[in-house]
Amino acid sequence: MTKIENYLNTLPYHFYFLVVDNFLDINLPNLTNFVSISPKTLGIQLEQKNSGRLLSHPECISFIKTHTPKGLTPAIIPFKPSPKIDLVCQQNGWVNISNPSKLNRFFEDKILFSKLLDEHFLPQIPHTITTFTKDNFAVAQEQYGSLLVVQTHFGWAGNSSHLSDDFSSLSTKIAIDTPIKISPFLTGTSLINNCCLTPQGLVQSPPGLQYTGISALSKNPLATTGRQWPSHSGSNINDQIKKITINFSEVLKSKGYLGFFGLDFFVNEDKVFLLECNPRLTASFSFYTAIEKNSNYEPLFFYHLLSFLPSTYPINQIEQNRRFTDSTIVGSEITLKSEEGNTIKKYNAFIDFAPEGDPTKIDQIVLSEVLNEVI
Repeated sequence: MTKIENYLNTLPYHFYFLVVDNFLDINLPNLTNFVSISPKTLGIQLEQKNSGRLLSHPECISFIKTHTPKGLTPAIIPFKPSPKIDLVCQQNGWVNISNPSKLNRFFEDKILFSKLLDEHFLPQIPHTITTFTKDNFAVAQEQYGSLLVVQTHFGWAGNSSHLSDDFSSLSTKIAIDTPIKISPFLTGTSLINNCCLTPQGLVQSPPGLQYTGISALSKNPLATTGRQWPSHSGSNINDQIKKITINFSEVLKSKGYLGFFGLDFFVNEDKVFLLECNPRLTASFSFYTAIEKNSNYEPLFFYHLLSFLPSTYPINQIEQNRRFTDSTIVGSEITLKSEEGNTIKKYNAFIDFAPEGDPTKIDQIVLSEVLNEVI
């Protein structure tokens, strides 16, 4: 058991992680005061995969009250903040291990996020913010080329981002006059990182390679179908990512944000653009935690827990940020997506699936592990 796990076990809190998607669960056997709660755990069914609905269910509230040892306070960990979670925690005097839902909503809004980047002079792909009409689409094609990336305010699993060169077909997915962001379709590489903004400062992971464009795993060419560390991006790219992340963390800090977050980047001709922020736990957080533990680092997820508690645990910024250039941080994960964009299978290992830094060149034997086929 590590030093930070020992510390977490001594705290006067009992942690409850809300799980509405089993692919986003996390296994932490060394934390004796950590429990995952799911509909299956409680023997209930939810109409929607929604953490707020799970926490507010009478069976869930009863479970927490009866399973919390005397003298300890429940600390609720959602994957994503919500107004319902804010309310239930406030009503019961429970600790909410997440940012206010309004803050999460603000940073997840793709259109507001773009305006925020402009305001703080952070690099992003050229774009136009407008409304979805035939004339506006035509103007964008004249400016950026026929193939466009069109995004709406919010979405999940890539369902708010569309790649199209045809207004008519796109109008079956986006309502006329909907506010949109339009960008040119560029060729390049998608990268990510995981970070934690603690009261003591920022700790960030090395860049990871994001898998997109693997048709066997998703019909949506913009959908994420996995990720890996290392990214095999060069030092110039990594330096840009590090600087952008530090600068953006100052924006988060100015808004009162704390804890785990992830950034998506796009690399085109050695230029790094910031695409979006995931102001919450990320889809990779569970596996990335396992990678960190495998590489003998204190996980960012543990810092996330401590960021919302009156903690005195010391974080050595220099030592912990050494992970940014540590080549021993290795692991890959591929995910098979349904037509709706939901994960239906997952396969990971502490190896490099795409040693050339190109997700389209992942070995077919590796793909077969998640496709359950003999290739």
